[in-house]
Amino acid sequence: MRSNSRNGITRRIAMSWGMSWGSSLALAGLASTQLRAADYPTRTVTLIVPYAAGGTADILARITAEILGEKLGRSFVVENKPGASGMIGCNAVAKAAPDGYTLLFTAGGPLTIGPHLTKNAQYRTEADFTPLALMTEVPSFLVVNPNNPAKTVADLIAAGKAQPKKLNFASPGVGTSVHLLAELFRLEAGFEATHVPYRGGAPAVNDLISGHVDFLFENVPQLLPQVTAGTLRALAVTAPSRLPSAPNVPTLEEAGLRNIGVGTWYGLLGPAGLPTEISTLVAQALRGGLTEATQVKRLADLGVTADLKTGKDFAAFLAGDGARWKSVIERARIEAP
Repeated sequence: MRSNSRNGITRRIAMSWGMSWGSSLALAGLASTQLRAADYPTRTVTLIVPYAAGGTADILARITAEILGEKLGRSFVVENKPGASGMIGCNAVAKAAPDGYTLLFTAGGPLTIGPHLTKNAQYRTEADFTPLALMTEVPSFLVVNPNNPAKTVADLIAAGKAQPKKLNFASPGVGTSVHLLAELFRLEAGFEATHVPYRGGAPAVNDLISGHVDFLFENVPQLLPQVTAGTLRALAVTAPSRLPSAPNVPTLEEAGLRNIGVGTWYGLLGPAGLPTEISTLVAQALRGGLTEATQVKRLADLGVTADLKTGKDFAAFLAGDGARWKSVIERARIEAP
């Protein structure tokens, strides 16, 4: 009896030690995570941009990297990882360690359009990313060649209705936000047109300037130099009000089209499971930088106004944007190439 009693006591002590040891390990792990978050960042952070250098996403990502580097005291570097309409770069971030050292700066397309176009998406937006900050919604110009007889949105719509499917429009590729913006425009305006996809915005714009296509939508920062120089004629802008940088260009709402929306957004995300402390720190740093007068002017010169949404607000925006573009894809019967 004594031996059994002693054995029972020994087992209970061992179990107690095991539980204490396990609890200590768990607490140590939690403390380590909190410590890492509190010290973040201790080394260079990579912002993956899922597009080639030189586009709007790349420009805004470099501004973001500069702001975060200044506010958080470490280098934030941009790495361009293009391919599959942005989905390759997004997938790289989805699979990265949730430690805050690999972040994603992207337009909305790969997150709220791509997964609805292909059955082979290797990530789920809601499950595989931590929304940090929606930086801005960037308006687009609706532009034509200066020799195009259409001087207004009404002229372009009338031409489209008079000769169905004769008009064609360019885009940087199937499933890009400006492609779907053009599809939504023609659906709401009530005419048919032929989509001509290109491998990027630059060749699409060049062919419009050369007169090979009839119209396109593209982000204001991309087109503002051509519109200002007169090499392209802007019929409208998708902003809620006229832009200070292009005050003579009316809005689509002024042309009677009220259901188009702004079109393209740009934001910062991390992998799923990113510690809340890091998420909050990054969002606060970006908010602080974007309110500074120099950055406000810098964005305004690009035709962009920062309108930050963070955390749950950004997550709700993602869900709504995904539902919106899913509807356009179905209405226009768009299929991935």
